[in-house]
Amino acid sequence: MKNIAVIGAGIVGICSAYFLQKSGYKVTLFDHKEPGSMTSSGHACTFADYACIPVNSPTIFTDLPSMLLKQDGPLAIDFGYILKNLPWAFSFLQNCKKNRVEYIATSLANFLSHSRLTYDQLFEEVDVAQYINNNETLYLYKTQKEYQAAKYSINLRKKNGVKIKELNAAEIYDMEPNIAPIYFCGLVFEGSRHTINPIKVSNKIFESFLQKGGTFLNKKITAISNTESVIKIISDNNTFDFDNIIISAGAWSKELALMIGDKFPLDTERGYHVLFENNKKLINRPIGWSQSGFYIIQIEEGIRAAGTVEIAGLHKKPNQKRLNMIEREARKLLPILGKIKSTWLGFRPTLPDAMPIIGQSEKNKNVLYAFGHQHIGWTLGAVTGKVIMELVQGRKPNIDISAFSPNRFS
Repeated sequence: MKNIAVIGAGIVGICSAYFLQKSGYKVTLFDHKEPGSMTSSGHACTFADYACIPVNSPTIFTDLPSMLLKQDGPLAIDFGYILKNLPWAFSFLQNCKKNRVEYIATSLANFLSHSRLTYDQLFEEVDVAQYINNNETLYLYKTQKEYQAAKYSINLRKKNGVKIKELNAAEIYDMEPNIAPIYFCGLVFEGSRHTINPIKVSNKIFESFLQKGGTFLNKKITAISNTESVIKIISDNNTFDFDNIIISAGAWSKELALMIGDKFPLDTERGYHVLFENNKKLINRPIGWSQSGFYIIQIEEGIRAAGTVEIAGLHKKPNQKRLNMIEREARKLLPILGKIKSTWLGFRPTLPDAMPIIGQSEKNKNVLYAFGHQHIGWTLGAVTGKVIMELVQGRKPNIDISAFSPNRFS
């Protein structure tokens, strides 16, 4: 029986550990934080199988000056940080060309199209029904100009199989009567769903992993010895031997990959949320809007407004301007929001081409990578875990993951 380590207990790591343990391997899951407690806990709670459009955009070349100067838009870039990371920035811009954006969208759409079925299979074994809501996601445009500006991405989604229903203003307010009557039109992403408690969903999968015989070690990895036969993981002066390791530590995967000898241009999309106190049910579904680039959603804790993208690295303090913007825009959409209960900053792992790294290390065939899912890690957790299981088994996955090869950055 192979002895396998999975490093990183976010949703991707938990699902990878679950599928591997279920397949008969001896699996140890490592994380110095509690499972599911980091980026997997604070997101917008959507299973966003429609989210094939990358942050990279052909309009970036005209939008970039305002992004550098304006810190309260959907995408904000820290000028000083980018100056220190010019190779990453240059690669990001290279991937903003129209042909690259369309290739990325098609690659992501293909992978996303398998996400629901894989979660459905997992949820047949792990009972999370009480935490899943099938009301479809609504996305709003305040003006006709905003809507027209989004036509390229709307059509690109449709081209890649995303089913979209377009709504006029009256239809929006029939669907969500509590939001402010200030929106020109909207989209419904048909077949989408969401969770009302991501931590409980993660915990349920994690508990099932333990029940199947899996092990969790609440430890930080300090070193990995890169040998062909047995891989040694060192943590707190303890050494553990494994046949295979899976690195799925999100935005912190870069330093672990360096221990293997692989260098990846991994950075982070900083995402924020503001949680409002609300005991009454004010909205029926996740609601996003183009002007601000985030979603508002009713969850068990209250109403969460979450999203936006800030490129500023792992170490900069939370940007209060981003939080203020989220609160301000959320109250415009839903004026009867209550007081702020809490705020949060998380780090989505992102590569300059907006696609994850999934596959075997060039330096060591016994090391597999599963990270870089940016803002769709929650959606792709189960399908990534299943693909990792197939790769460990030596099987070719049924899904084409060639676009996500670790070798593309060699």
